[in-house]
Amino acid sequence: MEKIVFRNQMDGIIIDRIIRDSEFSMDVKHFHHNYELYYLLKGERYYFIEDRTYLINEGGLVLLDKGQIHKTTAASKPYHDRILIELDEEPFNSFLISTLGTSLTEFFSSHRGVYQLDSSMQAKFESLLLEISDELKEKRLQFSSLAMMKLSSLLIYIMRQNLKEKNTSNFSSNLANTSKHNKVSEVASFIVDNPADAISLANLADRFFINKSYLSRIFKEVTGFTVNEYINIHRIKKAQELLLTTNYSISEISAMVGYESITYFERVFRKYMRTSPLKYRKENKD
Repeated sequence: MEKIVFRNQMDGIIIDRIIRDSEFSMDVKHFHHNYELYYLLKGERYYFIEDRTYLINEGGLVLLDKGQIHKTTAASKPYHDRILIELDEEPFNSFLISTLGTSLTEFFSSHRGVYQLDSSMQAKFESLLLEISDELKEKRLQFSSLAMMKLSSLLIYIMRQNLKEKNTSNFSSNLANTSKHNKVSEVASFIVDNPADAISLANLADRFFINKSYLSRIFKEVTGFTVNEYINIHRIKKAQELLLTTNYSISEISAMVGYESITYFERVFRKYMRTSPLKYRKENKD
């Protein structure tokens, strides 16, 4: 069963609360171009981010930067109750700069990660999250400004507790520690570090001394991607960087990130970025 408790929004901000008591595995097939704040009120979830899996418990907070690969799956039991905020760059970025003197990019770059809130902080967070939802639902006078003020308060609490320090007394990251998740993290980390190499499911299985079929199955279960999709994603992420920071031609970048065919590179790039490499460069390079 899935119950949508609320889903409210304004320009650039969406907040929803969903309760599920059946198996649910988030389907991830593209890069997110927004920021996310995930808060778990009840239950337990595995949360795969980039190349690691975390165990999220009640009161767990996840801050996701733009473009971060992520997927949630069931842990001990399928039941969970969570609130998710999705943020586009604007209008909140301009509001944040004017009020706190920091941008969304700067904030999430410093504070993204997985944390466990103590009971006192849980109460503050839950109250503010519900107040934000109420403002976006009722849309009373100046609701957008008040919603962004309350959202700024959430970020201030995070900054005060210095969430980027994973080992403070109130907040801690919690890596999943099962043989399956550890093995997938090893393989994923290798791909992240070597996306342009001629790697495949077969040679990864040989490198990590694991059955090819088993690796294929657990990798998809944990990450939401096949090994080949995950390789392509990190090649495209590297291509994005090269397109925006260098003057290499499209064909040169294609070769640099591991593609022998520029046609195939452009097809894969368009699949994940919804645009061509050339258009992406023209629209995003300063």
